[in-house]
Amino acid sequence: MKKNTQPTTSHPKSTPKKNNYQLKASIWSSKTGIYALLALFCLALYGNTIPNNFSLDDELVTWNHPLVSQGIKALPKIFTSPYVEVSGNAGTLIFGYRPMAKATFALEHSLTGGNPHVSHFINLLLYIGLAFLLYRILERLFKKFHYSFALIATLIFLAHPTHTEVVASLKNREELMALLGALGGLWYLIQYAESQHLKYLFFALFSFFLGYLSKSSVMPFLAIYPLSLWMFTDMNKRKIILISALSLLVLLIAQLGPAIFLPDTIRPNALIENPLFFEKSLLRRTATGFTGLFHYLKLMFWPHPLLFYYGYDTFPIVDWTHPKALVSLLMHLMILGIAMVNFKKRPVLAYGILFYLVGIAMYSNILVPVVGIVGDRFTFVASIGFAIAITWLIYFISHTQLEADKALLRLPTKTMVLSLVLLLPYTVQTIARNKDWKDLETLYRADIKYLPRSVKANTQYAGNLLFNTYQAMQAANRPPKKTIIDEMIHHYQLSLQILPTYYDALTGLGTIYSTLLGEHKKAIPYFEAAIQSDSNNVAGYINLAYVWRQLNDNRKAKFYYHKVLQKDSTKVKAYFKLAEIYFDERNVEKAVALNLLATRFDPYTDVPYLNIGNYHLLSKDTTKAVEWYEKAVEKQPNHELCMKLYMHYTRKGDAAKAAYYKKMAEETKSVVSVPAR
Repeated sequence: MKKNTQPTTSHPKSTPKKNNYQLKASIWSSKTGIYALLALFCLALYGNTIPNNFSLDDELVTWNHPLVSQGIKALPKIFTSPYVEVSGNAGTLIFGYRPMAKATFALEHSLTGGNPHVSHFINLLLYIGLAFLLYRILERLFKKFHYSFALIATLIFLAHPTHTEVVASLKNREELMALLGALGGLWYLIQYAESQHLKYLFFALFSFFLGYLSKSSVMPFLAIYPLSLWMFTDMNKRKIILISALSLLVLLIAQLGPAIFLPDTIRPNALIENPLFFEKSLLRRTATGFTGLFHYLKLMFWPHPLLFYYGYDTFPIVDWTHPKALVSLLMHLMILGIAMVNFKKRPVLAYGILFYLVGIAMYSNILVPVVGIVGDRFTFVASIGFAIAITWLIYFISHTQLEADKALLRLPTKTMVLSLVLLLPYTVQTIARNKDWKDLETLYRADIKYLPRSVKANTQYAGNLLFNTYQAMQAANRPPKKTIIDEMIHHYQLSLQILPTYYDALTGLGTIYSTLLGEHKKAIPYFEAAIQSDSNNVAGYINLAYVWRQLNDNRKAKFYYHKVLQKDSTKVKAYFKLAEIYFDERNVEKAVALNLLATRFDPYTDVPYLNIGNYHLLSKDTTKAVEWYEKAVEKQPNHELCMKLYMHYTRKGDAAKAAYYKKMAEETKSVVSVPAR
């Protein structure tokens, strides 16, 4: 293939018409002017995200993350820890390695205390940096073209509404940083192609490495790098192959290297995230995958509605008799064919199409199922290719000379209008969509009406309502509104209509009846069904033990608390609840033994000693009670308890001990005791 040739269009050059814009090069055609325009455009698009708060999944990387909240001192641990490492009633999750975004949030926490508005501003700055870098790359790749081509392509990319999930979501800063790293690699590879200085090759590989440490979404650049170098530089084939091999080696190091110090991955595949995890038929997987690809193609041209989550059953598994799968296959074969036919004649069009296809391929679900089935953020890399191809199409339709004099901005009215046909609605929708990301509740309310078939989305929405309602009920000490209760029940039932065995929805409904409404008998069937759905999740047994205790059936309450301890002997609260029941049954010896057993799993808690002290006090054995209370304050000094001990020894006439506990009470006056886990 002949390299570095001037791209052409199918239209002959023509003299510009009188109504063409003929503006001499000004500040807006200078580098400074273009950078100012790009920065102002990004500010117009995403400036309204700065007042936003934390939202979906931000807890994974922001202020309340156990490492991030430690600030700068946690950086070594962040770079040697998994992306997610949590334990709960449903078990343990350990997976991923994405330290870069976490590191930035840790630095922010040290400087600002984890202020979400500062974090949103930094996301905006990263997006502006991405705008500058992308424009410079496109300008260098298409250096035979008028600067306006690279500028319009960059503006279309920046304005695309699917990017709101990346920029307006703090958790998705990792996508911003990953693309910055990948594009940084491409920039340095172009520098290397033109200068042959090895330092640029090193910089390129290192930038790609940092991008991968942000997120694996840089993987398409394994194909984009050689494609770009082959089509738009004079680099020979052997060097391009070498660069491809080195890029793959860097990716393998970034992917496999952390396995040396990370714990084993624990990440069960879930039906609600993607049913294709369990689909064995390759034909059905590919057909379903192409329905997802159809969705992405549609989002490029018509990005509405944009949704926070899809999952089961928004894209049901289909076979090749499904019309959407067949239409999608034909459409993708057609655009691939257009790219191949125009590979030499119209390389920019071909490049844009191939960039899009390569960028979206890893999210097709055909080779590897993707969590959520589809996602708006998954279009981030691919939308660069779309922006390039659609800009070429705008110039082609408007008969604009791509190779126009760089000193003049000769854009016909038709070109400007066609560009604005995309840019204006994209801009309006992006600005409007940012408001949905204000906080978690706002996001859920904005999207849920478009997600009647998403089990997880409806359950998350109802769960968020349940949490907020319970908090408000506790604060105001009044029952929740019936309309809110009805809405929660409606969305939990929507989930169960699609997946009747879904544990979280069953548990949520049971919690509404038991905790919010006090209708414990109505809660029992839901909690029992939840246990049948997931017999290893101890929360189900805890819930049943609670409702039977509220119904004064101690026999069944004890049965389920014992079940909890059979499943997980470290659940110290279950020991305390069981001990409470045995004490009510006047089995003090058993109650004491259970409290002491709990100390094996939480040696720092004072709760068992307080409980045993209370048992003796209720049994009118003050001496024994005081002994256990003293053990309690040894574990966790407590102002109120120390004052009681001070008054006890004052009455006894033991001045030394009274003084000791008075001093301890003063020292612990502002200390809040930590409840048992």
